[in-house]
Amino acid sequence: MAQSDQLRESPFYAWLDRAEIGHLVRRAQALTPGERLILMKGLIPKLVRDIGDANVHAFLDELTTNVERFAEAMAHPGEGGATRQTPSERLGGPVPGQRAHWHLPGTRNPRRPGGRALEREWEAAAWDELRGEQSAP
Repeated sequence: MAQSDQLRESPFYAWLDRAEIGHLVRRAQALTPGERLILMKGLIPKLVRDIGDANVHAFLDELTTNVERFAEAMAHPGEGGATRQTPSERLGGPVPGQRAHWHLPGTRNPRRPGGRALEREWEAAAWDELRGEQSAP
């Protein structure tokens, strides 16, 4: 991966089959809003069985953050993140296997000194640590 790609892409998203996920999202977006809500509700039982209710609740908290940030962006078009009151998404993200997601302390903030590049370094180190945990006996 080129250095510029590393700065744009978190290792927490690099492992995903983006083409397949994009295909599924486009198919789901063709459904009516009510059908999409039922689809989301239909995914919950298997998620709870696979990753546990605490992890599903943590994910739902992430969705709440996404909803609030999107609402703020729509309320302040063209103003960027400067007017937002809702903290950004947590650092880290989805991981393969039963764990489903893993986060570092803190939230994304491209305005911090070092910006996105520093966050990617933190995420890469965390990803390496997570992979080490998974390969340990």
